[in-house]
Amino acid sequence: MRVTVIVCGMLLIVLGCVFPPAWFGSVSHADDALVLPKGRARVTLDGYFYLPIEKRYNPDGNLEPVAIDYNRALDSRVFPLLAPLDRLVGGRASIGDSVVSFQYDFTILELGLQYGIADRLTVGVKIPYWWWKNTVNARLNSGLGSSANVGLNPRFEAPGQPPLIPLALGGVPLTTADVQQLLGPGLRGIPGFGFKRVETRSGHGVGDIEAGFRYQYFKTADWRFALTGGARFPTGKLDDPDDLVDYGIGRGAYALLFRLNSDYMISNLWKGQKGSAAERAPGVLLPREVVLNATFRYDLVLPDHTTKRVPDDVNNPITRNKENVHRDLGDIFEFEGAVKSGLFEGLSISALYKYGFSLQDHIAGKRGFAYSSLEKETAYTEHVVITGLSYTTLPLYLEKKFPFPLNGFLGYRNRFAGSNNVFKSEYITLRLEILF
Repeated sequence: MRVTVIVCGMLLIVLGCVFPPAWFGSVSHADDALVLPKGRARVTLDGYFYLPIEKRYNPDGNLEPVAIDYNRALDSRVFPLLAPLDRLVGGRASIGDSVVSFQYDFTILELGLQYGIADRLTVGVKIPYWWWKNTVNARLNSGLGSSANVGLNPRFEAPGQPPLIPLALGGVPLTTADVQQLLGPGLRGIPGFGFKRVETRSGHGVGDIEAGFRYQYFKTADWRFALTGGARFPTGKLDDPDDLVDYGIGRGAYALLFRLNSDYMISNLWKGQKGSAAERAPGVLLPREVVLNATFRYDLVLPDHTTKRVPDDVNNPITRNKENVHRDLGDIFEFEGAVKSGLFEGLSISALYKYGFSLQDHIAGKRGFAYSSLEKETAYTEHVVITGLSYTTLPLYLEKKFPFPLNGFLGYRNRFAGSNNVFKSEYITLRLEILF
């Protein structure tokens, strides 16, 4: 399926190149203030190929395993029904220690469509499609050296015998399968939590779609300024509250999107010689030509309602408490700076740095649960760098030295710092685009 989509996208790029463009924007992963001429359309296909993810940033900005919240003693703080056994073991009654690891793998293809309504006004849409997999290893350590001090009662079927007793009184250590039952339908009359099995999970589907416009309100030989506005629609699947290993590819809430884009030419060599390919192909950087870009982004996330598990502790997601809560997800702010320089005609190099952060989520409900646990550790930060090479065959095409015009970008992205549970992630990105 994934290979088919990629091949079809490549064919779309090649077939579209038979239409001779009057303008072809520069290609890189950075945002810019460029717009399409009236009546022109552009198709872009972006691929994001993630390296395996096993770490995230904690509230202090330090790395930790993404499954750290599931690695703990399974004692009476996790399973409250163990609490009556606390006094019998002289501390916390525990069935053992969970040993869990997650490895996330993502591939995202994003189709972009833009059209020039007027010479300074462009509208467009972005449609992402996700493939994801969470490779899970989960087991219970109830042997020597673990925290286990409670086990199954071998005399449970006899009248008056409880399902669990201290190991010192003949209890039999629980197994991984027993814990799966406790988390799911229940075990030996002990009510379960209603979770699906903790095991490797995967999925795919359309993510949240974005649509909007860009208006270029100022342009000179050296400067370009544009305002971009739009909306994000909650078309992606949300995280399943009954699945501890699921991954949501959508946020579940509408958002209004605002961007301020600005470009500055450090070395203005755009004019070239009269009649040259450079003059007829604006957007193509010449050797030693440099463009600086600064972009500010603001996502105003609108309130919504969704069903969530509401734990008592942000670091203990195992709970029976479930409610359709009112959410107001934190707004997102991003500041981005980029530089792009021509190496030789058609080939350029770029580097980008982005700092982003979100405000804290606000959660409310009517059942008196600890809603603040869903608010903690939601005000994240991130630091991202992207480097890459861009190439366009447009100058060669205009000089009839190449059969079709093609723009491409190959880059590497690294989120090298952050806080509050954002992934330590890296990916290779590939962009292809046509204009007709």
